[in-house]
Amino acid sequence: MNTTPTHTPLVEPSAMILADSHAHLDFPDFIQDQEAVMQRARAAGVTRINTIATRLTGVPALIKIMDRFPGVSASVGIHPHYAGEAVDTSVAAIVAAVSQDDRMVAVGETGLDFHYHHSAASQQEVVFRNHIQAAKVLDLPLIIHTREAEAATRRIVEEEGVPPRGGVVHCFTGSAGMAEWAVAQGLHISFSGVLTFKNGENLRQVARQVPLDRLLIETDAPYLAPMPHRGQRNEPAYVVRVAETLAQQHGLSLAQMATITTDNYVRLFRPLDRGAGSPSVAVSRPPILAYAIGTGLYLNISKGCTLRCHFCPKWVAPIVHEYDLTLARNPSAEAVLAAMGDFSHYQEVVFCGYGEPTLRLPTLLAVAREIKKRCDIPIRINTDGLANRVYRTDVTPQFRGLIDAVSVSLNAQNEAVYNRNSRPTLSGAYAAVLDFLRMVQAHVPSVTATAIEGLEGVDMAACAQIAEQLGVRFRRRFLNRMG
Repeated sequence: MNTTPTHTPLVEPSAMILADSHAHLDFPDFIQDQEAVMQRARAAGVTRINTIATRLTGVPALIKIMDRFPGVSASVGIHPHYAGEAVDTSVAAIVAAVSQDDRMVAVGETGLDFHYHHSAASQQEVVFRNHIQAAKVLDLPLIIHTREAEAATRRIVEEEGVPPRGGVVHCFTGSAGMAEWAVAQGLHISFSGVLTFKNGENLRQVARQVPLDRLLIETDAPYLAPMPHRGQRNEPAYVVRVAETLAQQHGLSLAQMATITTDNYVRLFRPLDRGAGSPSVAVSRPPILAYAIGTGLYLNISKGCTLRCHFCPKWVAPIVHEYDLTLARNPSAEAVLAAMGDFSHYQEVVFCGYGEPTLRLPTLLAVAREIKKRCDIPIRINTDGLANRVYRTDVTPQFRGLIDAVSVSLNAQNEAVYNRNSRPTLSGAYAAVLDFLRMVQAHVPSVTATAIEGLEGVDMAACAQIAEQLGVRFRRRFLNRMG
């Protein structure tokens, strides 16, 4: 196979649809001619661009860009270079930044850079771990930066667990072993202009081995312009050069590679349709955000989960009574409140629904505050008890005066049974549930631990004894009985 990159397109670029999965359109390099840059991108067939902010403070600039240019989505994170300068790098801060606009399609970039060491390795690691958990909270993919840090990147990702929505190792320049590991972890691999460089033969060999359904292309503009533009400012139109080279490595036409990588982009990032030539992934029916069961009004605010319980029916069909609780996207507090209507005749409001409500803690608290303003009605949270583990801090003081009851899924008398049945995505989950039960009592009047009768290996008497030792109530639930 001839591996020397060619710079003559195999088909007219205007006939293709390309997606640049990683660019920095908010950087000063594009201030003077942003409109012209975007016109050239469209002329080259680049109809999808993910623009990345490398600091949490960059969100307003991203929103302005998305407002101006159809087909542009965004992601925000703390680049490892800036891990040491950020004032707040907590999971909550990252979640709040990404939650500002529903066109945010990922968390990051984040990761490790041991080439420049602009931030201490220990700082980079903490920030990276927090981004991984934020991606889980938001049910979004993760954008990973790794440079001269393969072993540490792999260790941290394996310890924290890949977010359910996966992610991408962007601007991949790593080893064949790193690529194989990333694919095994369920991650995508994105190649940049480095793939076209004359000294990039080793990287091109790696690219040949990456499965087609895991390939993405990017510019990382304004950096790393591909041949024959190397040394110039990079821009999204040049992503066609990356696609050409990648197509050659797989023995495909440029048009075929364009289709493959754009389909992968849409499948991974699920961008809202903004008239950019690809179908919307949104469901056609309005989501059910509030639903009545008996005398309670239940709120469906989260599509994410920290557990993958094998017994949970939602993985087959998320139906509770007659309600389909499927969510295409996490709803805003305003949307939830609008769906509630007049709730004054209910005896309680319960945060429950499809996913884990505490994964949407800012939204949960905002809704609870508004409920208390309007009506003195009891508010309960049904939770897996992992909020403190997710946010890496004790969040229970925030419940004081807002939440009247918490029901926690204990589900097992020991860690082994818990892990087998609940399949947590976080290490140390069972111990974290016990700690949550201890801590939340100081701020919430009524705390209940629950376990499921009929679940394999669960000793109900032992679970009840644990609840008694913790000083909380105990409630027996039953397998396959919802609501």
